[in-house]
Amino acid sequence: EFHLNLLYLCHSDNSYIIDLMIEVHQFNVKSLEQTCFEALKDHLCPEKCIGLWQFTKVWYIPILFQLKYEAFHFICENFEEVSLSVEFLQVAEQELADILGQDDLTVTQESTVYQSVLRWINHMPEERQGAISTLLPKVRLGLMDKSYITDNVLNNDVVKTNPESHLLVSDTLKVMSQPSLLCSESGINNTLFCRRLPNAVLLMFRFFSKTIEAFDYRTNSWITVQTHPSLENPMTSLLFYSTVFLGRCFYIVGSGLSWTDPCIRVWRYNLVTHTWQEMSPMQESRYLMSVTVLKGCIYAMGGCRDDWTSLRTAERYQPNINQWTFIASMNEERIRASCTTLNNKIYICGGWNNYRVLNTAEYYNPDTNQWTLITPMGTHRYRLGVVAYMGHIFAVGGSDGSRYLRSAEAYDPVTNTWYDVPEMVHRHSCFGIAVMNKKIFVVSCSTRNRIVECYDYTTNTWSVVFSGMNHNDWVRCCVIYGLPNMYCSPHGMVLISLDQPELMMI
Repeated sequence: EFHLNLLYLCHSDNSYIIDLMIEVHQFNVKSLEQTCFEALKDHLCPEKCIGLWQFTKVWYIPILFQLKYEAFHFICENFEEVSLSVEFLQVAEQELADILGQDDLTVTQESTVYQSVLRWINHMPEERQGAISTLLPKVRLGLMDKSYITDNVLNNDVVKTNPESHLLVSDTLKVMSQPSLLCSESGINNTLFCRRLPNAVLLMFRFFSKTIEAFDYRTNSWITVQTHPSLENPMTSLLFYSTVFLGRCFYIVGSGLSWTDPCIRVWRYNLVTHTWQEMSPMQESRYLMSVTVLKGCIYAMGGCRDDWTSLRTAERYQPNINQWTFIASMNEERIRASCTTLNNKIYICGGWNNYRVLNTAEYYNPDTNQWTLITPMGTHRYRLGVVAYMGHIFAVGGSDGSRYLRSAEAYDPVTNTWYDVPEMVHRHSCFGIAVMNKKIFVVSCSTRNRIVECYDYTTNTWSVVFSGMNHNDWVRCCVIYGLPNMYCSPHGMVLISLDQPELMMI
């Protein structure tokens, strides 16, 4: 009841909950302090995130440091929506400069950043016109179209009346016409031409070819990940594993050496230090299971034993103590189901048991340690993909036991109903699915083609964004995000460790 009251307050008055956090911190009530933190974090929104960020900056309480980080990350990741809010117009000049200068600011086009500067200045034009000299250098002018700069930046009244800014734009146009100037000692700011960092990168794990590849959604291109040759890579001898990303690491969970050899072993690859580490094993041997992350823990559900007996059991891994423990068993035995998280619950859909293809779905509440069946899907599916997207659960593709499917459907947790989503362009088997850049990506390599399809809710359509010849393979995908050492190079994405000179090229 207390948690529900906090959720209600999050929609009305964040400052009240922060005041409560400060009070309980003084009395060292850690559990209540954490509950307040989770309530505020889970209800960050474009309309209130700036106010929350500003509020947390004035307090020197450890948990508010983390909340400040979460709020600032939310601002950068959702900048296009945040820049249209009322709070955005109230930020201080230096605060806005700090936001715009972030390499991982997520924008579809750099012109959005420029337009946000004009909107902020025009809110109080007399007081803010001079700020253009501080804010315009934070805009990556070199990423804009040359004609856009000429028509909308160079000839803008605010820019024209500020000599420093007008010179900056003129220099940018010179470099666009003569790129060699960027490498000379011209004094031109190279940052103006540096691409923003992706807020996420999709990693694809290929079972049979034993490789990891990365997809850059901005250029719709693939690059093979090259790890240090001295590293022992457990992928070279495993099949049918599951992958998840957690805490700057990706985990390989379960798997086996063959169809009849499920295992309990778990490995972790640190993307900062580039090292593999074997972690505590699961409680039960399983493969073809479903795996997801919720509140900093990994959950493994279902799968099958070496005799192909399907499992209802599920377990949770806590990385802080490196330990797996059983949780409540599911209502259904499930092999090759798919799962995701939404509203602090785990949803698992479809799959196959010893007798039939399933259309059932259920969710797990970690607070009560209970599984609850929801309305069944409209289609029986296994080998499907399930993701949380725009507040709904999407179940995509798979097989009904006789054919592979192009169809997709979505679940509304408020009404407990499923509804149809437009069909994919292709049928996919043993594919990966993930959400990046506010779109659903489906990746498969099972038809001698590598195909990437993308669903965009704004158009309610699927489109093929990549297609190329490829060897048949089964794939798993996970999205990596929030790494401080992820940036763009002319050759693709680069991960670089601060304490290691070698690069991990993607």
